[in-house]
Order: sequence, then structure tokens, then C-alpha cells
Amino acid sequence: MKKRVNITLEDEVIKRVDWYADQHYTSRSGAITMLIVDATSKMKERTPKES
Repeated sequence: MKKRVNITLEDEVIKRVDWYADQHYTSRSGAITMLIVDATSKMKERTPKES
């Protein structure tokens, strides 16, 4: 189930998100989603796995 989340971002963050969106030919919301997925993937790679 998808849920909507309202967030407030600093102007500098919006500029970076817009740049990322332009680079990947996507919308601002698409860019935010892509950045979250990318960050989540990187966190999983860094987290030591339990045996």
C-alpha cells in the first residue's frame, strides 16, 4: 500500500534534487524516490549481516 508523506526540504536540497531529476529525466518526486532507494540500498550494503 502506498502512503503519501509530506516533507519540507531546504532550498539547497531542492536544487540538488532538481539537478538529479534533470540528469535522470524524471520528475522531482521520482528523483526523491530514486535517491531514497539508492540510499537504502547503500545502507543495507554497509550494515553487517547477522549470522
